Amino acid sequence: MVLISGIAVVDLIASGLERPAGPGELVFGSIRTALGGHACNVSVDLARLGLPHSRLKTTFPAGRDLFGEFLVRSLRREGLRPEVHFDAKAPTSLDLILVAKGEDRRYHADPGANIRMKADPVLCLLEKHRPGLFYAGGVGLLGELDTRLGDVLRRAKGLGGLTFVDAVSPFRRSWGFLKRALPWVDFFHCNAEEAAGLTGKTEPAAAVESIRRMGAKAVFLTLGGQGAVSRVPCALIRTPAFKVRVKDPTGAGDAFSAGLIYKIYEALRVGEAPLRFSVRHWLEAVIYASACGAVCTTGVGTTTAVDGGRVAALVKRQGKAVARAAEVSILLE
Repeated sequence: MVLISGIAVVDLIASGLERPAGPGELVFGSIRTALGGHACNVSVDLARLGLPHSRLKTTFPAGRDLFGEFLVRSLRREGLRPEVHFDAKAPTSLDLILVAKGEDRRYHADPGANIRMKADPVLCLLEKHRPGLFYAGGVGLLGELDTRLGDVLRRAKGLGGLTFVDAVSPFRRSWGFLKRALPWVDFFHCNAEEAAGLTGKTEPAAAVESIRRMGAKAVFLTLGGQGAVSRVPCALIRTPAFKVRVKDPTGAGDAFSAGLIYKIYEALRVGEAPLRFSVRHWLEAVIYASACGAVCTTGVGTTTAVDGGRVAALVKRQGKAVARAAEVSILLE
């Protein structure tokens, strides 16, 4: 069983823009409403990669409003049955995303119900399902769950599970809550900006090493078109990005996490210990995760393009080249 928890967002995506509008200016583009947030994105991606619905449980906060209903309907169309913590006092989180040609995305977010997420409902689900892997996505925006993150992760591990944390820059708080929780994190993912905020280091290899010294067992730093840097128990691995025609990079980081989770799930299913992967096994897992992220960028929206067949086809076409270009430093510990 994989338990996915974290932020849930309705994305309002304006893509294909020649440029963002100036004051009083009208600029035309494509505007779509889409599922968003780590919990929703990762769950849909995992289902599309082939993780059985019966082995996947999703939980997140939302408001009692039309957008909360939209999240539930969208997940049910994917065959998922989320356990939603509806908040009567806060709206569903919204994110207005501007995607201009040749520029990085611009986000305009209302954190909504996410910052009111409680820890107890997640702890109850841990006790009920005893997942082999517990994922907390979007930590930094999760209110009380952030405050008690160490307790939640410690309980997940006490029940025999592995833990995976995906961070965002904290909302109205410091990184201290995460630093205190990292000793109970098995797998940690973030981007370059988040890594720099957490560690104070801008060089990727130095940042992942610093996070590992804080306690995380395996650290994955994604760099968009520059690939990824991974510090795993036996190696430092630098992998280049797959070459695809990018339409919208929104959700690529979540797709990367989903790819890693899928490989972890496959290992657990056959009795393997993911934290004891060989260097070759780690490299294969990172390449697969990177292909998931790359495929995600070929469609508009966080999950629309993700598909197990497309990922497999991309790995078949470019995986060997990515592996040859990867830089692997073996580390003795």
